Amino acid sequence: MKKIVKRTALAALIGAGAMGCMGSAHAQSSVTLYGIIDAGITYFSNLNGHATFVANDGSIQSNRWGLRGVEDLGGGTRAVFDLENGFNLYSGTMVQSGVLFSRQAWVGLANNAAGTLTLGKQYDFFWDNLTQFAMGQLAGQYSWHPGDFDHLAGTLHINNAVKYTSPTFAGVTLGGLYAFPSQSVSAGTGRVYAFGARYANGPLNLGIAYTNTHDLGLNGPTQAGTTFFPGLPAGPVLANNVASLGVGGSYRYGRSLTRLLFTDTRFKIGSDSGSMLTYEANEAFFLTPATTLMAGAWYSKLGSQKWVNITALCDYWLSKSVDIYTSATWLHASGGAAPVFLGGGSAPVFENGVYVGSGATSVAVRVGLRKLF
Repeated sequence: MKKIVKRTALAALIGAGAMGCMGSAHAQSSVTLYGIIDAGITYFSNLNGHATFVANDGSIQSNRWGLRGVEDLGGGTRAVFDLENGFNLYSGTMVQSGVLFSRQAWVGLANNAAGTLTLGKQYDFFWDNLTQFAMGQLAGQYSWHPGDFDHLAGTLHINNAVKYTSPTFAGVTLGGLYAFPSQSVSAGTGRVYAFGARYANGPLNLGIAYTNTHDLGLNGPTQAGTTFFPGLPAGPVLANNVASLGVGGSYRYGRSLTRLLFTDTRFKIGSDSGSMLTYEANEAFFLTPATTLMAGAWYSKLGSQKWVNITALCDYWLSKSVDIYTSATWLHASGGAAPVFLGGGSAPVFENGVYVGSGATSVAVRVGLRKLF
């Protein structure tokens, strides 16, 4: 990260005259430029019925750059902000056309005793409290749960949000979020409310999160290889309500980190409703300070549809900010679902809500390079 600490020109000009009369001091502010660049090659054994190699980016972590700032206001209170853009490395385009800060854009106040209040485009508490327990946190996009409907990968960017996070007391941090409806669903989401809590004490970490979203646009076939329910179109739909509950935990002993995770996402689309349950366990082993090995699996179920994902990763850091990695993921779908990785290709073929393409299994093997700044 690149950090710039400065006394603003305005403060300097005012200070030259006003400080002599008023004796007041002007706080310093800091702005941090940060980002992630990820690129590599992925082999898919079954991408809509064909084996292929793809040059793609943002696999282990989505490409981004951002500006993060803080100004000390005195008395333990700080003004804070974060503006973060997602971009496509190979094409140089923004992730969302016409949206400069597509990932997050917020400003607020933080106080050591009172907590943090922020306003703007923000993440929910699945991202804050539970992503750390998912194997996708280390292995990236091919190991996230179906469609990221439980928001662990951070694909839910909530517009018009007011978010409060409490101070940490005895290892416990609480939070709540409310988002006013967007003027159009394409601009974000409908009304959202979310809650979360996390606990950290030495080697033990625990988290819980709940998010309820109204009028959320979904594309089941391209996101997860599902039409959700029989009779729904094999394309975009508007979910009247999506409610997700998740719990997770990790325990560190020596070089090993054991992580467990459960999520329950309930969909209401028109007159149809159902629940997607996901169970995950994974193990990370820090072989050396520079080398991380990880393996894990998850199982998801929505009605008769089932998904099984098994992932392994080897990550080696060439420096504190540059690493090379390789991952292999096996994905099997059954019960009418298609083996579709998150962000892994175009929509498979469905008839009456049932997958009719070739092959119930797909493998993704990835080799990549990541640079942090």
